Amino acid sequence: MNMRRVVMTATVLACVLGLAACGDSDKGSGGPDNGTGGSSAAQGGGAGKGRTGTPLAGVDPCTLLKPADVPQLSQDGYTQPTKLSIPGKPTCSGYDFAVEINDGGAEVHDLEFHSSQAKALPDIGGHKAVMKQNTSGETTDCSVSLDVTTQEYVRVTVTAGDDPAQTCDIAKKAAEVVAGRLSS
Repeated sequence: MNMRRVVMTATVLACVLGLAACGDSDKGSGGPDNGTGGSSAAQGGGAGKGRTGTPLAGVDPCTLLKPADVPQLSQDGYTQPTKLSIPGKPTCSGYDFAVEINDGGAEVHDLEFHSSQAKALPDIGGHKAVMKQNTSGETTDCSVSLDVTTQEYVRVTVTAGDDPAQTCDIAKKAAEVVAGRLSS
């Protein structure tokens, strides 16, 4: 069981580091397409509704989602969610989920919502949302990102579930809980 948590944590960290590296690239070399194609919802279609800044600065990501909020997440009392200190990307890692607050700037935000891997979802709790699925070995995770401002978003990643579709359904439920707490 601990191996699954290690794999999930490694996957989340790899995604975080990959996004940080992509944030330094210029738009002419694999950056976002500046809204010239694809779904307007996946494009952010008014990402952050024009809001700027970082209203989630100082927010503990572990306050946004608890395993008890989504019954399909591990309810093992011995593996409590833990806050990871990653500069610019406070992350809360649970046994089979992670919540990341990303304030990496407009380019990182655009990459998250405009990439070819981002599948547009209907708004969740008034936030633009995209979903990405990633398979690494035998583990499939599903991430739902919620737009907060033009520079900031929250990503919920789930590795629970017996099949990829179930994992994404659980990730959407977790994102609904997070969106509700963002609005409070």
